[in-house]
Amino acid sequence: MRTGNGDGAAPGKDSARDKGTFTQTARKAQLVGCATDALAEVGYQQTTVAEVARRAGVSKGVVTYYFPARDELLWAIVAAIFASVGEHVGSRLENVPPARFIAVYLGAWVDYYRTHRREMVAIAELWTSFRDANGRPHLDTSTLGSERALVEAALGAGQADGTLGDFSTRVMAVTLKAALDGLLAQLALEPALDLDAYRDELVALFDRATRPG
Repeated sequence: MRTGNGDGAAPGKDSARDKGTFTQTARKAQLVGCATDALAEVGYQQTTVAEVARRAGVSKGVVTYYFPARDELLWAIVAAIFASVGEHVGSRLENVPPARFIAVYLGAWVDYYRTHRREMVAIAELWTSFRDANGRPHLDTSTLGSERALVEAALGAGQADGTLGDFSTRVMAVTLKAALDGLLAQLALEPALDLDAYRDELVALFDRATRPG
């Protein structure tokens, strides 16, 4: 739980202030992790402040100290997962030759599914259930705009250098993402799914769909 030193450092004491900042950051990360676990295990409706507090071993007041509104905690989960995706998926797409982009893109996402299943289940819960006061989803296709633009640009570069054939880069980018979404849904139904074999089939399928001629 929070302590006096952790949350209210004495003025002018750099070491105490640093300790407080570290403790607060660690506590917030713990709460976000517990909320992510709850989303993945019991679903959106049951991911309450009380449930997060129970998992963290703290009072509800501690949760609301760091996240006064439930939506703030949920947005923190979104930010943490997107940052994780950027680190594990986005970093692998840097400086990839256009001819190899689709294989690397699919492989990076499949590896992320393999090692971050809890995060993917949690974001799926938020995607379908996290809504504003008017019932509109907070997360929708516009949320993925930057990723789709990146994929379209890579496909367009492949067409420009002749390594990829003639097709709509928009349609292909959307279809690639839809195929990955389908894999995630299948993985939820079949946890023991052979991800390597599934990835290889997707790579072969999209290679046939995008090769020249």
